[in-house]
Amino acid sequence: MAKKPAERKEGRGKRAAAPAAGPPRGRRLRGTGAAYVYDSLKAQILDLELKPGTLLDETVVSRQFGVSRSPVREALIRLSAEGLVQNLRNRTSIVAPFDIAALPAYFDAMQLLYRLTARLAAANLIPARIEGLRKIMHDHENALHEGDMRAMVRHNRDFHIGIAEMSGNPFLAGWMSGLLDQGQRILRLYARNLGDQLPDNRLKSHRDMLSAIAAGDADKAEAAGRADAQVLIDDFKRNLSDRPAALLELHTAKPRKLAER
Repeated sequence: MAKKPAERKEGRGKRAAAPAAGPPRGRRLRGTGAAYVYDSLKAQILDLELKPGTLLDETVVSRQFGVSRSPVREALIRLSAEGLVQNLRNRTSIVAPFDIAALPAYFDAMQLLYRLTARLAAANLIPARIEGLRKIMHDHENALHEGDMRAMVRHNRDFHIGIAEMSGNPFLAGWMSGLLDQGQRILRLYARNLGDQLPDNRLKSHRDMLSAIAAGDADKAEAAGRADAQVLIDDFKRNLSDRPAALLELHTAKPRKLAER
């Protein structure tokens, strides 16, 4: 009697992929399979529930979400385009590494792009697009008041990309998109460090930027772009320095004398 062929083990000797945190059991969310997997994985990556370097095996993820491998592959491709997932060989993917050493360079690039795109948007004013930015601004404020930090990250991205598109330079718009995609976890981490509660005046620089662009005032628009980036930079510096251990006062205890024998 012929023997059954041995089942092929996944990974061919590689360590098994760390399973992604699966969705809650029960009724599926509305939407296509790929959108469902994309939204769920993105939320888990931004919230750091899926740590940098976590393996995302297509077979494991598809089993957890109850879908075929095709929508999982599509979701991973979208996440890779946003810089949240890194594709390796043999169709293996991992959550993209989080390079803390690159933060200073990231903040420099962010502030430069915020300033430049705001100035050019004011100089190349397109009145028809101002209403679109106002709509994003309105949704952004609602997300702030509701404490929806994931929506805050999304609306911040849409706002700055909208301004970059008004600059008239498609390269600047592409660079802004790539920069903000790479920085989504930075903004999410920033919000988490503040307890997911941002002050109402956090969007003041956005309001100032929009007003200056609508008025065609390039100098004020650039100044607002600088201020918007600087608030985030200053808050990050403050959060890194104001750690609990830094607030402790340690007193040197006097050593006890050894009892003489």
